[in-house]
Amino acid sequence: MEYWVYILRCADSSLYTGTAADVDKRVAVHNSGRGAKYTRSRLPVEVVYREACPDKGAALRREYAIKQLRRQDKLALIADYQRKLGSFMKKAAFIGAGNMGGALIQAACQAIGPDQVVITDHAYAKAEELAGKLGCTAVQDNGDALRQAEYVFLCVKPQVMEGVVKALVPALREKPDTVLVTIAAGIQIATLRGWLEDCSPAILRIMPNTPASIGMGMLALTGEPNAKEEHYQAVEAILAKAGRVERLAEGQIDAFSAVAGCGPAFVYPFIEALADGAVKVGLPRQQAMVYAAQMVLGSAAMVLESGKHPGQLKDEVCSPGGSTIAGVAALEARAFRSAAIEAVEAAYHKTVDLGKV
Repeated sequence: MEYWVYILRCADSSLYTGTAADVDKRVAVHNSGRGAKYTRSRLPVEVVYREACPDKGAALRREYAIKQLRRQDKLALIADYQRKLGSFMKKAAFIGAGNMGGALIQAACQAIGPDQVVITDHAYAKAEELAGKLGCTAVQDNGDALRQAEYVFLCVKPQVMEGVVKALVPALREKPDTVLVTIAAGIQIATLRGWLEDCSPAILRIMPNTPASIGMGMLALTGEPNAKEEHYQAVEAILAKAGRVERLAEGQIDAFSAVAGCGPAFVYPFIEALADGAVKVGLPRQQAMVYAAQMVLGSAAMVLESGKHPGQLKDEVCSPGGSTIAGVAALEARAFRSAAIEAVEAAYHKTVDLGKV
């Protein structure tokens, strides 16, 4: 069975060498105060070197050899290891390959190349299948994904985010320069910080939507007041093929999510209903769906490209006494706009509730 020899950097900058079958679990024991006597008074510790050996005996022999080295030689060994680790470092890791995570993974592979992307999911087969399709790398462990990338996107549901983040603490201690990027609705950056114990990685927060999978997404990006410009720019580059990315204050993210993140689910029933109406008056189903979807796409483009208020554009289509104003009146009679407003408001309040952890 594979065994590991590792080197820890202690809080007083001294170095400790040990062996373990699972380095992360062993480091967690050290940091809990239940590890070696030497480390108990020098906490916290972080892994700065790890080396795989074919079995426990080989690991013990290698541990002895490293312990005989002078400190400067140990530091040289660590530096060489970290240089090699850096040469294999990927730009982005994605933890979670569901609908939204999958959309961002696809966009990232297009923007920075699949060779710069590593992904994982609690259902490894899903990550493996997606990696095979896109050409990126899939790994089975969240900590392994984190160790391999500069920017780590947390694409899991808000309900499980706490457990996922806390499980990453050992790997973050080993790699403190990691930049975390969360997509969880409702969960504030300060809340994530509270789950990270003594770790202090940079944290950004994005709110995407599913059209990102075809490069037509609307995404918001935010960070703490001291967030670095280089981190913002790197995340924008990773998501460049996802669609439009706008920076917002974190206090506006939940409202953004209610309209842009949830909004596609409000638009799809509208398209379906328009198609149903078209079928009712005589059009074939497939054609009706295409006509309705293309109309919505074109109308949205008119709003963005013309710069005109939607009300003005509506008025430009409605002739006095015509068929369009008759249809608009039918929508208004059934509180169409009020229903849309209430949908956004309901989504906003639910998003806020999700953040109450």
